[in-house]
Parts: sequence; C-alpha cells; structure tokens
Amino acid sequence: MSARLTLVTLAVAIYAASAVDGSPNYTYSEETMELIESLEKQCLQRTGSSETFEKLVAGYTFAPMCFAGYLDLDGLDSGFDELDDSNRVQYFDTYCPQLNQSLQCVNPMFDLLRKCWDGEELAFWDIMFNMVPEALNLICKDHGEILFRLGRPDYDMCKTRFEDYAVECTDKISNYTETMKLSKLNEDQCYELREFRNCAAEKLNICKGSGIIELADVFYKPLMKASSCAKYIDSEPNNPVGTNEIS
Repeated sequence: MSARLTLVTLAVAIYAASAVDGSPNYTYSEETMELIESLEKQCLQRTGSSETFEKLVAGYTFAPMCFAGYLDLDGLDSGFDELDDSNRVQYFDTYCPQLNQSLQCVNPMFDLLRKCWDGEELAFWDIMFNMVPEALNLICKDHGEILFRLGRPDYDMCKTRFEDYAVECTDKISNYTETMKLSKLNEDQCYELREFRNCAAEKLNICKGSGIIELADVFYKPLMKASSCAKYIDSEPNNPVGTNEIS
C-alpha cells in the first residue's frame, strides 16, 4: 500500500512537470499512466468532479516555486556535503527553521489527496503526513546528532555486516504478511512485524546506530496503532540494552 501511494504521488509529479514544460510529445510508461488515471478516477468518484485532480496537478506545478520561497536550496545542498562538527550548529540553526516553514507548501496537496482516498488508504496517508514534521524535528534535534552518530567508528565498522543483518531480520516476515492490508493483519502477523522491528533495533544498537531506529519508530508506532495490531501488541517498542559486541 505504501509503495502504491508513493507511485501515485510520483506519477502526479511527473504529470505536473510535463504540463509546465509544455512537452506534448513526452511519453509516459504504461504503469505511470495507469496510476495517474487511477488517481483521477478516484478523485472523480469521491468528489463528483475533476476539479480536485486538476488542483492537485496545479499544486505539484507550483510546489517547487513555493519551496524556493522558503528554502535556500543551494546552501542546504552544498552545506550538507561539507557538514562536520565545526559547522553543524550554524547549519542546523539556519536550515531547520527553513525546512519547517517549507512544509506548508505540501499542506494543500495533502488536503486534496485526502479528498481522493478513503478507508485504510486515508489512514495511511494521514500517518505519512503527520510523521514528516516529527521526523524533521528528530533529525534537527541537538544540531543533527542523530546523523553524526552514523559517522563514528563503531557504525563504520558495522557497515560490512548490514547485508547479513538485513537478511536475518527480513526472514522474520513471511511473504503472506507482506501482502496483507493493515486492517487485516492477524495476531501472528503482527508479532512478525514486531520481531522485524526489534531485530533491526538490536542490530543497529550493536552498530551504535540507534538513531536510525528512532527515526523509523516515528512511522512504526502510529502505523501499529492504526492497524489491527493495536489489539495484539504494544505500539511502544522496547529498545535493546547497549552492547559493544559486533557479531
């Protein structure tokens, strides 16, 4: 479901960009066109007119100009490449407020998308929308400390084991669980998702990369609360006790 929402969003963005560019000869992939048409159909069915979809496309068209009005994009990008302990305070004090202000550029588009989704898709979309400012605040906290943890020796030593760790953790989720809708997950499948999250937390803790799981939990916790898993598991996961062992 999340992949489908992302694809729809990207499809509309491409559609809007081509409208601005005025390139009538641009050819879309069959899948992209199906996604655009699906969203347009859903908007029409839910609202009774094409107005919402047209506003959505117009919103994507205007979004880059809106972001440019709040964000120094060149400075944000070039400054990140040169980021270190000597300049991180100035960098995050400068660009975190800009990023927070720029979020208002996407508010109208989320409001329009809400009109086109219903049921579980709408609940998922609201989780995605609400997690963005929280995730941004976590990244900006203590002038990017969550990112700087990842550049330290313990984490670098662990990078070579990431592939093995990923296989070990994903093996805890069955193919059946991967295809289920959130509202249809049963108790065993919810436990699988919890074990996957806890496995990832354990491995990241070994690597001294606990900040990543903190960021992931911004999404995981509300997702569990919104799903049928709320009946079976605690949405406040327990993180592992620190360890120095790299296994």
